[in-house]
Amino acid sequence: MPTFRLRPFLSLISRRFRRNGIARKRAEDALAESLGSLREVQRIARLGNWTLDLRHDQLHWSEEMFRILEIDPQQQPASASGYLAATHPDDREMVRAACEAAQAQRRPCEIAHRLQFADGRIKYVHRQGEILFADDGTPLVAHGTLQDITECHLAREALQLYTRIFEHSGEAIMVSDHDNRIVAVNPAFVRHTGYSLEQIAGQNPRLLASGRTPPETYVALWATLQDKGYWQGELWDRNRNGRIYPKWTTISAIRDERGTTTHFIASFTDISEQKAAEERIEHLTHRDSLTGLFNRHNLEIRLSQALLSARRENQFLAVLFIDLDRFKVINDTLGHPVGDQLLIEVAQRLLGCVRESDIVARQGGDEFVVVVNTLDSPAMASLVAAKILQALAQPYDIGNDRLHTSPSIGIAIFPGDGEDTATLMKNADAAMYYAKEQGRNNLQYFTAELNAAACERLRLERELRMALEQNQFELHYQPQFAGDASDFIRPQGVEALIRWRHPQRGLVPPDRFIPVAEESGLIEAIGDWVLDEAGRQLAEWKQAGIGPRRVAVNISVHQLRNAGLVGRVGEIMQRYHLGQDELELEITESVAMSDPASAIEQLDALRRLGVMLAIDDFGTGYSSLAYLKRLPIQVLKLDRAFVRDIETDENDAAISAATLALAHSLGLKVVAEGIETEGQSRFLRAHGCDLLQGYLYGRPEPAATLAARWQAAATDL
Repeated sequence: MPTFRLRPFLSLISRRFRRNGIARKRAEDALAESLGSLREVQRIARLGNWTLDLRHDQLHWSEEMFRILEIDPQQQPASASGYLAATHPDDREMVRAACEAAQAQRRPCEIAHRLQFADGRIKYVHRQGEILFADDGTPLVAHGTLQDITECHLAREALQLYTRIFEHSGEAIMVSDHDNRIVAVNPAFVRHTGYSLEQIAGQNPRLLASGRTPPETYVALWATLQDKGYWQGELWDRNRNGRIYPKWTTISAIRDERGTTTHFIASFTDISEQKAAEERIEHLTHRDSLTGLFNRHNLEIRLSQALLSARRENQFLAVLFIDLDRFKVINDTLGHPVGDQLLIEVAQRLLGCVRESDIVARQGGDEFVVVVNTLDSPAMASLVAAKILQALAQPYDIGNDRLHTSPSIGIAIFPGDGEDTATLMKNADAAMYYAKEQGRNNLQYFTAELNAAACERLRLERELRMALEQNQFELHYQPQFAGDASDFIRPQGVEALIRWRHPQRGLVPPDRFIPVAEESGLIEAIGDWVLDEAGRQLAEWKQAGIGPRRVAVNISVHQLRNAGLVGRVGEIMQRYHLGQDELELEITESVAMSDPASAIEQLDALRRLGVMLAIDDFGTGYSSLAYLKRLPIQVLKLDRAFVRDIETDENDAAISAATLALAHSLGLKVVAEGIETEGQSRFLRAHGCDLLQGYLYGRPEPAATLAARWQAAATDL
């Protein structure tokens, strides 16, 4: 039997133990390295794992599980209650039900839900798990993973939002690649253009071009995209049906991290309605809304440009200021719609009288301006003006009415009558007024005398306003005597006639300032003053026991159209205690006939107040006897034009006699004015004229002069 040697044996055992220790150490190191790698991978992937020993109810979480749930493992071990506490309250029941269903159906469980933390932050997680069962069906182990998918979830939500924006945007959107080939369009693009993606995919967007966009616009577009990566502007495109439309377009270049362009995104809206609205606004800004002619503002601009050209070319230029005669009567009698149609027709006729290079504008109301360019001589303006006179004087068939009007034309010539817009317009206006004074329906060139008259008119207007403020007006009274009277001292009535006692000019007669008062709108204020003063004076005479039985006052068309006239007259009668027929209001037949229906209504109301009503200047206008008998008047005034030649002109004598007979048959009294001779007086008295008025019986005199005469006569009696 061999000898057993202990030392070599121990040495062998020691070597074997050392080798096993080294292997174990290597295995442990490898395991630690693998676990470290696993933890690092889980951290990067934000993926934790968990294991639940169902037999011993022991739960294990990986480090990443704790990080996802934001639980400190030193403070709180892994637990189902900790997981449930971190789960969003609204998702807890869903998580519980999903786990129970998976276990009951022996299938894996997969669910996405939210975590909510104490500070209100939300995380989105994806949980997966499965259960291992024994052969007898006993559940042994449940294990699975939990991944933080917050970033993916938010990115997916953002992507879904962008997709919805793309799909539901009201703006058309088109995406093209780096070679500008169409790769995507949204539904709005299909609606706007009529092209689907299948029809235009891979094509260049230039297929939409209409040819109306200037080439330089595209050059600027690509230069701006290259430089700034963004362009915005207006393009004109053509849709699939061939309609050309304007669109407001925004194009952006999409670049990658290297700065290389990968795509282009273009969005646009159809701005057809906006462009149409802008054109309408532009039209309203520069055109008259009724006639379509240039308006006053645009006239000034274009006339200034025409003057620059005339000055440069050393040529003449004419400004024609045109006013329609009797338009106001037509407008007031037949109504504004008819008047508007007349103005539209006048505008068309004016355009037909001039060249395209000339300017036709509506200044306002029934005033028009024509600028005739490039004239070789001032006299050439007369040819155009004569053509306009003839064209505008032709009848106008509007509706069922045939209307007549005529123009009064004033002409100012550049450079002789002015070298700027304001001067030429002012001088042409002055010439037009002179044309009206010369009988209307004619043309007049501007002269220095007309300019002086225009300046005088402006000065009178300013001084009239001061006269009202400073009480410079006074009334003179002309007596009216009974036709069968033998005593021509005490009149039956007086007519109140306004006079203006100017501080420097002296006594200004009415025919000088009344037209200016009517043009400036001061006539109503002056008329109110006359009514009040006449009423006051009659009351004073009545209290003194002298003077006439009534006072007659002329009222203007402006007063008659004023709805407050009746109230104003009523106040005056009450204030001065005027009785029945003590106040007489005189209106001309042209005023009454301009709007008969309205005039009758106003006059009826005045008559109910106890006012006596008279038609002045009868026979000189265009009165209708049918309307005349409907007017609630008591007096006709025979105009001085017929009285003047009553002794020598058989026609005037016949008209006067017929007027007296007509008036008496209608139950009206007649006042004849302008009587200057005994022969005129005898004729009128022989034909039963009721009241006589004229220089033969007395001139208009101040109230104080008449009162002194009447008081002296009373003393003599």
